[in-house]
Amino acid sequence: FNTVISLIFTCLAIFMVFIPSILKGRNIYLSSISVSIFIIFMTLLLLNGANKKTLCAIVGNLGGLLIAGLLAFITSEMMHLTGLIDDDSIFLLMIGTETPIDLKAILWAGIVIGSLGAVMDVSMSIASPMHELAENMSDRSFKSMLKSGINIGQDAIGTMTNTLVLAYIGSSLSVVLLLMVNYKDLLLLFNLEMIVFEIIQAVIGSMGILFAIPITAVFAAYIYNEK
Repeated sequence: FNTVISLIFTCLAIFMVFIPSILKGRNIYLSSISVSIFIIFMTLLLLNGANKKTLCAIVGNLGGLLIAGLLAFITSEMMHLTGLIDDDSIFLLMIGTETPIDLKAILWAGIVIGSLGAVMDVSMSIASPMHELAENMSDRSFKSMLKSGINIGQDAIGTMTNTLVLAYIGSSLSVVLLLMVNYKDLLLLFNLEMIVFEIIQAVIGSMGILFAIPITAVFAAYIYNEK
């Protein structure tokens, strides 16, 4: 029941707050950050309540998402992405909004929000067993809990990264097939901004997951051993 409620609030935040704010010309970066923070706090507090486990998951989630956002911004600037990845992007420029829509900011928001669910999943997957360890370890220490948290994270990151990449590939499979038919040169294909964006989205989402694991493990090991 709480999962359904959190999903409803997440959809309301996206469709009733985030998207209207873009159409009104608000700062897309700030809107993305605000909505992401709301979703993180709302979902984790609603599902697990206010406790140490939730706090650890929130800290890990915010850390992983911060890394993903910074990497997305730096990569976009270094690769000089324009945001014109498909016909939909061109149509966005034709919308009669008060201020032109920043397509580069739309790309950034897509990467951050797209990786949010996976980072949230991994951070809770680390915080939850760390909580169980703290409850059941008779002789726990920061070092032993940190080692256990990292070991758990190593098992989680491989499957979660595959899940993220396969989800992106599956969602754009028809487009990939059409491009493979029309572009015989793989080098040319991988220089299309559409393909570059998909690769960046998958890689940066994976980096968010990667950094969320040690952040969650370190914070949990500290908070559960704090007197």
